Amino acid sequence: MALVISQVAAFLVTSYDVKFHLDLLLFSLCIVFPLHFSMQAAFKRRERALEYFSLLKGGSMALHYSFQIEEDLPTEKKKSSSDLLKGSVSQLMHQLEHRIAGYKGLQQKLDELFSFIETNRKEISKRNTLRMIRYLRDITESSTYLLSLVNHRTIAGLRFYSVFFIIIFPLIQAPIVWYHLGPVVPVWFIYVFLATTSLILVTLNNFQTMIEYPFDSKGMDNVVIKDFSLDIPA
Repeated sequence: MALVISQVAAFLVTSYDVKFHLDLLLFSLCIVFPLHFSMQAAFKRRERALEYFSLLKGGSMALHYSFQIEEDLPTEKKKSSSDLLKGSVSQLMHQLEHRIAGYKGLQQKLDELFSFIETNRKEISKRNTLRMIRYLRDITESSTYLLSLVNHRTIAGLRFYSVFFIIIFPLIQAPIVWYHLGPVVPVWFIYVFLATTSLILVTLNNFQTMIEYPFDSKGMDNVVIKDFSLDIPA
């Protein structure tokens, strides 16, 4: 849309000789500031998500090993603990990939895991039980943050503000560019210049949109969440 508007604006200013003598700096800041802030916030959110994914996998694997080293815990119960743990992580991955908000589904999985620990307290040492609770806390903390990104990301008003000014910017830019460059450049250059400016802004905005939610596998820079799944043998 911005590209079309830029060409319409170029046609109007060149056909009707519409000129403005204004400073583009203010209008440029109306676009650059929110766009830069949104992209920076998206990158920071992606990097922090990687930290919590690492915490999630580390806590999950530590909890898995804690079950496996218990000599008094029967083999079938160790396998059950692995299944419960893999089910919890798989539930989280499923919700992130499909943008399913809410913590209820994962909470049920973690409750089952906690109930398993409580049920088998006699076969798990007290010291190991305390470790398991700490690892379970790490899993809960990391998964809560990751699931919060389904709904809570860059401020919607700021994104709307950025898109709005990207769309109307060619209407402001065209008469100013025509005023400064009209006497010294051919008309086709005005069309190309305005189209290029709009294309750059739209591309940056689209790039920000692609990394806005880093778990949907639609962008090259998104988080590959399968790398953080549990590789536990059956």
